[in-house]
Parts: sequence; C-alpha cells; structure tokens
Amino acid sequence: MQRSEKHEFVKDFNGVLKNTEFLMVAHYKGLTVSEISDLRIQIKASNSNFKVSKNTLTRRAIKDTNFEVLEKLFVGPTSLAYSDDPVTTSKVMVDFAKDNENLKILGGAMGDKELSVDEIKKLASLPSMDSLRAQLLGLLTSVQRNTVLALQGNQSGIVRLLNSNFKS
Repeated sequence: MQRSEKHEFVKDFNGVLKNTEFLMVAHYKGLTVSEISDLRIQIKASNSNFKVSKNTLTRRAIKDTNFEVLEKLFVGPTSLAYSDDPVTTSKVMVDFAKDNENLKILGGAMGDKELSVDEIKKLASLPSMDSLRAQLLGLLTSVQRNTVLALQGNQSGIVRLLNSNFKS
C-alpha cells in the first residue's frame, strides 16, 4: 500500500468511525480464511461491518473519535466489528467466538464508554432491536384487540337485555 493509499484509508475509516455508535476489537489469530469469510458473511447479514487492517493505520483512524479509548487493544492480529446496533453485532461476534476458540474478543466501546468482554457478552444476551419492536407491537395490538373484544361483549349483553325486556 502506497503512502497516499494509507492516508486515504485512514481518512475514510476515520469518517466512518465518527458516524458509528459501536466498535468491537477481537484477535483472529488461528482462524482459517474460510472461517473469517463465514464471520464476514454473518456480520454483513446483521447490518454490521467487519474489517481487518494494520494496527498502526487503525490507531491513526480512531484519533478524534469516541473509540480512542481502545487504542491499547491494537496489539497483534486484531479485527474490528462495528455498527450502530451494538446488540446484534455483539450477538454475532460472541456466538462466533463460542464456536471458534481462535476468535478472542478483547473489548469494545459504545459511544464514548469503553466496554469489557463481560459487558459485551451482556449486550449479546439482550433481545435485538427487531425483537423489541415486535414485542412492543404485540403489546400494542393486544391492548387494542382486548378493548374491541370487551366492547363487543358489552354490546351483545346490552342487546340481549333489551331484547328480553321488549319480549316480556
């Protein structure tokens, strides 16, 4: 990579990271090319991003972003997973790390808060945004359905009462 290409990479990646809410750092030493490809596919399917780059370039790219606190993690063969949905990205990475012992999660950051591995695992255990939306929608529709059923039940009772009074 030429110096101008490196400069362009750092500038572009810095711009991406300034508009990103969540970044996770992991070691990938020992993963095969096919395993990394599988991880990339899973990450992409979750609307997240996965990147492997030189640590020196990554350290430069995180300057003036919320992720400067992670600078100490860029030692050895590191990879980055980042997105605006920390729960989904964490789920994919934690699940992949369970199945592949060579992927070691080192830490991450959400906003300007540094996250430990345990905190990332807690994030991964939360329901996804889509799941939360579905639950909320289910609650809203069940309340409406129950209200309609209650009103229908009361109306039919009133009609029966009126019919019985008029017939006698």
